[in-house]
Parts: sequence; C-alpha cells; structure tokens
Amino acid sequence: MKIVVWSFLIFVLTGPSCQSIPKNFNATPSYHFLDTENTYWGKYFAKEIKSKKDQSGFHPLVAGTDALVARLESIRHAEKSLDVQYYIWHDDDTGKLMLSEIIKAADRGVRVRLLLDDLNIGKYQDSLLVIDSHPNIEVRMFNPFANRTWRIFEVFRFGEINRRMHNKSLIADNQTVIIGGRNIGNEYFTASSEANFGDFDVWCFGPVVKEASQSFDLYWNDRLAIPIAELYKRSLRPEDLSQLKEALNADAKSLAASEYQKSLNEAPLSVFLKTEKLKTFWGRGKIVSDSPAKIRGDENAGPPLNQVTGLPIKSQKEIFIVSPYFIPGKNGVDYFAKKVKAGVQVDVFTNSLASNDVGLVFAGYKKYRKGLIKAGVRLYEMKPKVRIPQGSKSRMGITSAGRLGLHGKVYIFDRRVMFVGSMNLDPRSVDLNSELGVLIESPELADLFVTNLKREMSELAYRVTLDEKNKLRWETREDDQDVVLTSEPEASGWKTFTSGFLGLFVPESLL
Repeated sequence: MKIVVWSFLIFVLTGPSCQSIPKNFNATPSYHFLDTENTYWGKYFAKEIKSKKDQSGFHPLVAGTDALVARLESIRHAEKSLDVQYYIWHDDDTGKLMLSEIIKAADRGVRVRLLLDDLNIGKYQDSLLVIDSHPNIEVRMFNPFANRTWRIFEVFRFGEINRRMHNKSLIADNQTVIIGGRNIGNEYFTASSEANFGDFDVWCFGPVVKEASQSFDLYWNDRLAIPIAELYKRSLRPEDLSQLKEALNADAKSLAASEYQKSLNEAPLSVFLKTEKLKTFWGRGKIVSDSPAKIRGDENAGPPLNQVTGLPIKSQKEIFIVSPYFIPGKNGVDYFAKKVKAGVQVDVFTNSLASNDVGLVFAGYKKYRKGLIKAGVRLYEMKPKVRIPQGSKSRMGITSAGRLGLHGKVYIFDRRVMFVGSMNLDPRSVDLNSELGVLIESPELADLFVTNLKREMSELAYRVTLDEKNKLRWETREDDQDVVLTSEPEASGWKTFTSGFLGLFVPESLL
C-alpha cells in the first residue's frame, strides 16, 4: 500500500501537474470597431437613437426560443465584428448551431473574438483549436487550467482556478448586445427534454452597447485571456476546418428537421421580426461590470459588482429580486429587515431544493429562510414542474417540458430601475467570480416584468411561510385549490440528505 501511495505522490509532483500556464505568449491586443454606423445593426435604430440622445433601447428576452432567435439574428446580420463572451458553452444542438452561424459570419468577412471561461469549455478544446485556425476567428480562454487533460491536479492551484469569468454577452458590430443570465446550451433555450431553465436576457441598442464593448476589450486584452493555440499544442491538418464545418452543417440540418426548429420558427420573436421592427423599451442604461483584475485576486481591482446593497439605487417602496442561487448572509438578512421596517416591500424569488441544480448552494441558502420570513420578506421558491393550462401560454416563457429550474438574475427597484445580468446574490458572485450586467431605467419595462411574474407566481412557485410553531410551510395552488405542504416539496430524500450533509463541510464563502 505504501508503494502505491508513494508512486501516486511522485506522479502528482512530477507528472501532469508540472504543467504551467504560459507566461510569455503571443496575444496581440485588439479592440472593438468604431466605424460600424453603416452596418445593418448600425442603421436598425439609427433614427431612434439619434432622437433619444442618451437613451438606449431594450427588448426583453423571456422565452428560451426567443433568446436563441435573438442571438442567431444578431450573428446572421453582423457585417464587421462579433465579440462573444460566455461562462458555459455546451457541445449540444444549440451550442453547435451557434458555432455554425459564427463560422458562417467569419466566412463572409466578420472578425470574431470568442472569449470563454476555461472551467466548462476546455473539454471541447479540439474543436475550439480548429475554429481558431479560421483567419477571421480568434479564441481565447480566460483563467485557463494548466493541465489540459488531468484537471484533478489543479487542486494545487485552487485559489486561482476557483475564480471564474461568469460574464455573458454577445455583441454584434458594436451596435447591439445581448446581456443576461443565459449561457449557451439546450437547457437555456428550452431545447432539452430533461431539464430547462427559466431565464432572462435583454437585447440592447444605443449608447449602452459601447460600454459593453469596452468591458469586453478589458477582458480580451487581460493577461488571463490566453489564446487557445498557446494552451493546447496540437498539429492541425489543412482539412480539419472544412471537416468541422461539414459536421456542424450536418448537425444544423438535423436540427432543422426537428420539432424544436418548428418551435423556433413559431417563436413570437421569430414571427414578429418577419414583418415588423423589434419592439423596444427606451430609457437610460449603464453597464455594470467587475474588473478582470478581480479574477487575479488583485487588491487594486476596484469595488466588486456587489449585491443589491452595493448597487447605486435607493428603494422607497419595493424591491423585487429574482436570483436562482440566493445566499444573503446575516448582513443581507439585516439589510432586508431594515428595508421592510422602513416600509419597503421585499419579494425574493429563488429555487426550491427540487428545482435547484446545485444542492450545495441550497444548503447555504436554507438556513436564512426563517430569518428572512421573520424580517417580513415575501419568499417564493420555484417549482420543478409547472402545470400550464391547456391552450394558454406562460407570459414568463416557462415550459412544462422536463424538470424546471430558475436561472435568471433580475433585480427591480420601485418598478423604476432594473438590473439584468449574470450576478447571483451569493458569496461566489460577490467575492470570487467576475460578473456583468446592465442597469435599465425604464418604469414601463420594470413594471411589466414584475406584473407578469406576480400574476403567474402561484403557478410557478411555492410561497414559503412560517406556521404558529415556527416551522416552514409551502403554500401554492394546484388545480384551482389552495395547498399547504410541510416538507421540502417534490425533493427526494437523497437530495435532501446530500444538500444538508455537504453543507456541513463547504464554507459559505465558496458557495
């Protein structure tokens, strides 16, 4: 046994773990294009932007199909540049479709800068290396792993790799950007038969896009953004790119014959754009983002994109929070208690144990439920299954197919200002990961979001309250009847046990 242990230690110390991140590599700085006013997207809202001066236009992307249509439209009409930044990009139907369209854009001369966090993407590095060989595409990995195959050995760099780039944006021609909670993958666009997320993005136009481009440039030119070709050394054949294109085109054709493609064709946004210009809400907007120095643990990174308590907004009447991973901490509970005491109504919509895809995070959240409720917060938890009445459609784009989970991150203040982005209200978003979002001053859009969600809340969520014995209970409506449950709804015994057990060992600061 000792021989086995020592052999393992020697392997760890002298084997794959000896790999290191390149220090000197070729990564020529580049920046967003400025001369894009005459592109398709530059002309699209040119008159409105000119007349509204400092205001930007925002179109909400609620349904998953609409969110994918918007991304495909942005790519297909791009003429000069695509700047794409994501935390997760799955190698599935929607991920391949997006890559296929990006390569087609590059084929027609569009410059593509693809910046991906390395945590979930590295396993697709063969395809990414081939895509990077396209003369108009450059792929960079943010905060990459040194070991391209044996990632278990990165435990020796835990302090570094534990910080991730969580930003999500797609910018076309420096004229339009999509920002929100969605990564790229079937479950974010209601294309999965097993599990889908309720999520939210905004399609933005006007001055706010330039701010998004500036944020992208900061990350793209940061020393943690390393070209894939510098990380993964493999000889490419001349035919590799053409073969990848053929494979992606074949996947796209297969998807085109599917029921999901039919749902894309029939998506409200797809139908609308065939005859009319995009409907937008106009108001002042501001990009709020972390510095990439936050990922380096740099003390001079500047203030982080903080929780609700740190956003430059004062609420006098109402705070409405949508956060799938919600760990307020004692300070957060105290903050909300003070708000309620001052006459502010506070509503929080988050995941239940059954709908949560990260049980460990739920373990960090559940210990604050009673404190929040006692403070006067109205607490709602997402159902893993939602019964949509036959013949009707959810205003929030919820589907009844597969297990459901909440993934959107939206914070609304006095139904006047709303934040949409990648930031959860948990320690990881605040202290470890980098985040990106947009503050939107549009009473019309903010009120519409809250009104629609509250109208459907009894079908979408459980209202969590306390009984006379100070025990949690979950109130909802099923089949037009009021239902009260006294244990974690629809959660298996195993999931209940594991979320609680693991929560005993993992510090809250890592959740």
